[in-house]
Amino acid sequence: MDLINCQRNPVSTRCILRFPENSHFMKKDPFLYVATFLMDGLIGAIGLCVPLLAVHLGATYDDLGAIGAVSSFVYALACLGAGHLAERLGYRRSMALASAAIALSVACYPLATRVLHLIALYTVTWVFLSCYWPALQAWLGSGKGRRNLLRDLSRFNISWSLGILAGPAVGGVLYAGDLYLPFLLAAGVIGALSLSLFLLRFQRPSPAQASEAPPKETSDHFLRIAWVANFATFFATGTVRSLFPKLASDLGISPGPLGLLMSLIGLAQVVTFYFIARTDRWQFRLAPLVISQIIGAAGLLTLAFGASPGVFAIGLLSQGALTGMTFTASIFYSLFVHNPGSHRAGLNEAVLGSGFLFGPLIGGLAAERLGPRSPYLLSTGVILCAIGLQTFLHRRGQQSAVSSQRSAASGQLFP
Repeated sequence: MDLINCQRNPVSTRCILRFPENSHFMKKDPFLYVATFLMDGLIGAIGLCVPLLAVHLGATYDDLGAIGAVSSFVYALACLGAGHLAERLGYRRSMALASAAIALSVACYPLATRVLHLIALYTVTWVFLSCYWPALQAWLGSGKGRRNLLRDLSRFNISWSLGILAGPAVGGVLYAGDLYLPFLLAAGVIGALSLSLFLLRFQRPSPAQASEAPPKETSDHFLRIAWVANFATFFATGTVRSLFPKLASDLGISPGPLGLLMSLIGLAQVVTFYFIARTDRWQFRLAPLVISQIIGAAGLLTLAFGASPGVFAIGLLSQGALTGMTFTASIFYSLFVHNPGSHRAGLNEAVLGSGFLFGPLIGGLAAERLGPRSPYLLSTGVILCAIGLQTFLHRRGQQSAVSSQRSAASGQLFP
């Protein structure tokens, strides 16, 4: 659009300075990428520092397990209704209120004098996170066509992955300097994020490209399949992240190399997020999802039977690639719909959270009773069972589609 519009007549020439529509408003998507990076980075830092502070207050292993288990359980449960709440309040307002509550809860951590206080505060933090993420995801996906949605979800996924990679490292450095500094800094930044959501003005979104969305039956069919895959993936990934460090330490791998090994999960995840956005050929197809899970299951077997860092690296890379594939599929199918996607985004987060809860919990019990390698065999079995269930759901969906087409054809022939 021209910035200067001149109108000429025989007597004079009048020029009017015109600005493009929304030129003085902030673009929504870049802001959401920054908000994603900051929130996941700060929560990653807090996730490291809360157990350290709990140990400082005299926490036992049972206490540390309770911190993770209770918060994961409450998060998964709260996500079930968070999507509906976001629809009623609006995506932006839901994010603003949730981040303000998160900042307040994090600011209270230095006031804790007992481990029970930390468990309660950490749980409250995750309750409000369940209101934050579905609203952000639905707001990001609103008004997007198929290709734009895939591109923007890739950027979103890379943003939170980089946040998770950077957050614990920064949190550890800050905690080494002062016990309470990470919490106060995180509360300040998250509070500023909340304030910006209240005050900033964002560009209006373009009209939703609803015509590109698939029929509801097709979308729901693949969404259910992706949720099954995502649960199995985060069951396995949660198990690996929680239990593999102890196995590696018992095998004599020092903390430095162990940290590099664990970072391979995040590295493979980011790379997968980047490349999966280059094509849409995996969409509405079962085979790419199943192949990624088979690769992930094979990687788990390297953790179950391997003994060297090189072998373990292959297994950890496969877990990152698996997470990148199944998470992208589940969030894409959650948001690529005609109707608002916040409810489905909330259910997607609930599935993710439940996998991350039950994996370490059941895997830890298996490690205690059956040996330190058993959790990876257990996770392999969960993934293979999930593949079987996805195949069953896909075949049943195809049969239902064929039956519907035949019924429609019969109705046309014999009205």
